[in-house]
Amino acid sequence: MAAGDRVVPGEEGLGEHEDRGSRFLAWVFHAPGEEDLRRRLAELKALHPKARHHCWAWFGDSSRYRFHDDGEPGGSAGRPMLQVLEGSGMLEVGAVCARYFGGVKLGTGGLARAYSGATARAAEAAGRRTLQATAEYWLGLPFDLLGLRNEIEARCPSCRFDGAYTELGWEGRVGLVLADAARFEELLEDQGAGRVRWTRSAG
Repeated sequence: MAAGDRVVPGEEGLGEHEDRGSRFLAWVFHAPGEEDLRRRLAELKALHPKARHHCWAWFGDSSRYRFHDDGEPGGSAGRPMLQVLEGSGMLEVGAVCARYFGGVKLGTGGLARAYSGATARAAEAAGRRTLQATAEYWLGLPFDLLGLRNEIEARCPSCRFDGAYTELGWEGRVGLVLADAARFEELLEDQGAGRVRWTRSAG
């Protein structure tokens, strides 16, 4: 895997755990931002209004993460779920677990096992996919150098052009995987005759 690539859930996975009448349903899914987690949380709350608790965890990366116990004893739900996500090898991953109460209290240890168990099954069901790191540029090609675009497309197959023709030539955005970035910039420098205008977007 190239530097900057990241592993995320391949799809939404569902996991289930039952203990002494209580049923735990967990969903694990790709959530690039906390707002994506909260959007799916709202949807699942609407789909499961009779669940007593809707606990959740979100792991963006080692510096961005959140969790919530939603009324369960502190440390018994959201944190165990987060620990599963942290150990999964995935980034940008969210988990929601709905509990249907079965009438018997499970204790902090029993709850932690239930929430983490359901989440682990959901994470396994979600699978994995790798998102390649990307780079984006603004590019301006004069009319007499438009042939350079064909050369770029041939040498950098991941390139995607999004722009339009102006009175100066072609202008627009170019996106590509990070592995093609050095080759792309080399082509601009070597064959652009000093007349190609380009900037790389920050980040």
